[in-house]
Amino acid sequence: MGIVAREARIGSMRRLAIPLRCVAVAIAPVALWGCGEAPRGAPGPAVPVAGPRRLAKDLASAIPPASLHAPATGSVERPADEARPPLPESFDGLREEALALAAALRERHPAALEPIDLEATMHDRFGNLAAATSLWEQWLAEHPDSAEAHLRLGKYARERGEETLAVEHLEAALAARPDLPGVQVLLGESLTNLGRPGAAVAVLAREFPATARNPNRLTLLGHARLQEGDHAGAKEDFERALAIDPASSHALYGLSTACSRLGETEAAARHQAEFAKRKAQSLARDRANAKARLDDMPALLQAMGGWYASAGRIDSAGGDKAAAERDWLRALDFAPAQAVALSGLVDLYRRQGREGEAQRLVERSGARPAPQRRP
Repeated sequence: MGIVAREARIGSMRRLAIPLRCVAVAIAPVALWGCGEAPRGAPGPAVPVAGPRRLAKDLASAIPPASLHAPATGSVERPADEARPPLPESFDGLREEALALAAALRERHPAALEPIDLEATMHDRFGNLAAATSLWEQWLAEHPDSAEAHLRLGKYARERGEETLAVEHLEAALAARPDLPGVQVLLGESLTNLGRPGAAVAVLAREFPATARNPNRLTLLGHARLQEGDHAGAKEDFERALAIDPASSHALYGLSTACSRLGETEAAARHQAEFAKRKAQSLARDRANAKARLDDMPALLQAMGGWYASAGRIDSAGGDKAAAERDWLRALDFAPAQAVALSGLVDLYRRQGREGEAQRLVERSGARPAPQRRP
């Protein structure tokens, strides 16, 4: 397993899904450390906030789900008034509800990519990599030019240790969409792992707007140059990476190696000592986070909140406002401070003329009232 992939495995449990194309890309959700996609233990695809940008931050305070059931006036049908089931108390119950949500989304939006991505994210999060792979393989069979499918299949192949297959998918993804978050870094790392540093440098040296200042790209580029014997070039890459992320232990290690091979012994020793210090701190954090297991219930509850929030964005973008409202309310059952769901509900209520409900939601969140948006 490569440098970036190893770091992903020990990342925090803070992932929000990977929105694609029409819902805006913020890729997965689910395992690409520092590449635009978060580690496996994360809550699901992240999506853009529906209301004013400041609203999601302002609504970050917890709101008890019961507070969302206040009566409202007018003739609009209100899923908020419908009774919702209690939260599942077991891992199996959470998985069953999550996959039921994904199945319903796919039925409502059969031609959309986002429900496929969300369901695959769920399978990945619950430890079923084969099911996640199968979903994307089916999508790719129907959409042979899908860069997103190639990216996910490349990522899953890497997790299975199939680097050659991963390169095939990742090269196809890069050719179709060079700016797709994650693809450049993953492909560069896979090529380096296969002992193809020249090809890795050719990929990683390209500076797209989204990755020009990505410290992980620069760190991997430095390691590829080290394999080629370009120690001066590698040193420059590591220094650029550290200028962006001074805490990067991988860049420090690489810089120490490059300096040593250039005969800069004092600098190499200094960087090596700093690397050892950072590595010790990293190991201490790993031990502190050892409780974050696959079936960690608090993390899974947050994941469910994130998935329902994403479902709300998918339904809202598809024109099903009633389903979006149900999704967002259920998101708040699992994670009362879920900012995307809160923001989406406030925006939805205001667009429907339900200003009283929107205002009560804002007030109960402790947020500053946001100006009403015109329809």
